Amino acid sequence: METKQVKQTAIFKRCKCGGKTRKKPRGCDNVNVDSPISKPDLAIYSQLEQLSLGNVPSWDSPDITTNSWAPFRLREEAAITVRNLSSDTPAINAKVHYGTAPFGIGTQITPRLTKVVNIAPNSQIQLLFPLYQETLNGDPRVGVFIAIEHPNDPKSINNTGSQVHDGGYTSESGKVFKVKIPVINDSNFTREIQLSVMPTDVLAELSMSSKVFLPYEQVLIELEITIPGFLTGTPSSIINRQVTVVGRLASGELIGGVTRLIRIDN
Repeated sequence: METKQVKQTAIFKRCKCGGKTRKKPRGCDNVNVDSPISKPDLAIYSQLEQLSLGNVPSWDSPDITTNSWAPFRLREEAAITVRNLSSDTPAINAKVHYGTAPFGIGTQITPRLTKVVNIAPNSQIQLLFPLYQETLNGDPRVGVFIAIEHPNDPKSINNTGSQVHDGGYTSESGKVFKVKIPVINDSNFTREIQLSVMPTDVLAELSMSSKVFLPYEQVLIELEITIPGFLTGTPSSIINRQVTVVGRLASGELIGGVTRLIRIDN
C-alpha cells in the first residue's frame, strides 16, 4: 500500500566556536528540532466514540443514510460519508469496509464490499453501497456497518460506525409504539447481556433489562414508547424524537444498539 511518509529531520545551525559544523557542538547554542510525522485521521460517526465522550449515541448515524420517509422505507443504496480530519495529510489508499446485518442488537454482520479511496486533508467523500435484494425483499429495518482501515491512522476509535434504526409517524401508529427488537448472543460462550434505554424526553420501557444468554441464543424484547401530551406536532410542523437502546456485556463491552425514530405529526 502506498502512503505518504514524512521523514523525521533535524535542523543543525553552524557552530561559530571553531568554524566547523558538528552534530553535537560544544559551547554554542545549536538547536535541534524534530519535525513531527503528520498522519491522516479518517473518521465516521462512531457510537463507541460518543459513549467514550459521555454523549448519548444514536444508531441513526448522520454519516449513513439507508432510508426515505413518508413512509419509512429502504433505499436501493446506502450513502456513506467518510472524512479525513487531518489538516495537512491526505489519506491514500484507505479501505472502507461495508457490511450488513439484520435489525437488532448483536446480530451477525455479513461482509459485503470494500472500496479503496483517497481523501484530501480536511475533506470528505460520499460512497454508495448496494442494499442487497435479500434485504430489500425482507424486513425494511436493516443494520449497516462501516469499518475504515489505514495503517497510518493513529486514532482508531472513530474508524467504525453503524446504522441500525426503525421509524414511524404518530399519525400512523398513535402515540404509543411497541417495537420488537431481536437480541442475539452471537458467540459460542454463555454471556450476560444488559440492555438500557438512553436518556430521552419520551417515555420508554423495556420488557427485559438483562439476561444470561446461551451460545447463539436469540430473544425478542419489546420496547414500549409513549409520547407525552406536551409533544404535539402537525403535518407542517413535525417534531422529531428518538429512543435508543444499547446492549452491553456484563463487563461493560458494547455489543450494539438500535434507535427508534419518531415523527410526531398530530
